[in-house]
Amino acid sequence: MEFNLKSSLLKDKKIVLGVTGSISAVESVKLIHELRRHGAEVYPVVTESSKKIIHPASLEYASENKVVEELTGAIEHVRLVEDSDLFLVAPSTANTLSKMAHGIDDSPVTSVFSNALEKIPIIVVPAMHLNMYTNPIIVKNIEVLKSFGVTFVEPEVEESKAKIADYQTIVAEVIRALHDELRDRKICIIGGSSYENIDDVRIITNNSTGETAVDIAMMAYYLGADIKLFLGNVRVEIPRFLKFENFTNLASLVSKIDEIRKSDIVIVPAALSDFTVVKKKGKISTEKSFSATLKPTPKFLKLLRAKYKGKIVGFKAEYGVSRDELISRARKRMAEYSLDMVVANDLKNVKPGLTKVVVIKGSEKTDLEGEKTEVAKRILELLP
Repeated sequence: MEFNLKSSLLKDKKIVLGVTGSISAVESVKLIHELRRHGAEVYPVVTESSKKIIHPASLEYASENKVVEELTGAIEHVRLVEDSDLFLVAPSTANTLSKMAHGIDDSPVTSVFSNALEKIPIIVVPAMHLNMYTNPIIVKNIEVLKSFGVTFVEPEVEESKAKIADYQTIVAEVIRALHDELRDRKICIIGGSSYENIDDVRIITNNSTGETAVDIAMMAYYLGADIKLFLGNVRVEIPRFLKFENFTNLASLVSKIDEIRKSDIVIVPAALSDFTVVKKKGKISTEKSFSATLKPTPKFLKLLRAKYKGKIVGFKAEYGVSRDELISRARKRMAEYSLDMVVANDLKNVKPGLTKVVVIKGSEKTDLEGEKTEVAKRILELLP
């Protein structure tokens, strides 16, 4: 089965997927596809009750691997675990969750769990009625499993149900569990565009989608970093697993500097306002012309550097300049604001899903080109 790969972060990784008898098992095919889009091999194992929800043939077709449907001998499950990198139970019913917590081994899913515990990472994704999920016994069983290092992906509470987390969030946690390149690094990303009010209705702003910031934040999360994400106006979808805070004008972002300073490194691909105006109260009439004087805003990177001694990565965007001129302007920006690294690009080279940048760090110059997510990964690999 052909897939448009989103990344190679799960390349050569073998994931055992345990499917139990929750109605959310209907999402298993989508989940398998998403895991494979990041390069994973998926090996489904199922409980008897799950087969009433989704047929094993569907899982075999999606994964292109034989589905383990019954207990045929512990040695097979031991070998399955020994050959795998992670065990994912999605969805997990209250029944299976409780059996795992108490060491009950009566299905392929619980048998794999018994063999996998403390050997490979285990992720459990509950899906059940809310009153079951909040039952004190289930809560205690979850805590028991957590005490043995099991990771839980919290359900989405909706309509009195603890629904399975969206498959992109589940896959993000799988990737994060298998990568530690940025583990324990506190990274703050600031993206999108800020705006300044002309009146209580209208604004002036910069043309920015925020896509670069979201891609970098997503990739940093995958690689294990502790993320702090601040976003202005953005025009791209933000994955649910990325938590963020909004800012509006430049002043609102400046007010967050004390919080930003808690990070080890700050990455700023934001398109921040270069000008502000004296705001008019109410709504300016459109029946006659009016004038507004643009005043330069303070430079955020300069204000940040005055209060922050950690690493700062800036971005420099130009249009229609030579590579040498682009690098020259990036070095000037680096010196002006005492930056540790600058990512420079010519906007004429940016296309949907594709980009081309030059990363300046010290005397080094590194050209990166390709899919935006892969370029984001390479930028993070070059962090000072």
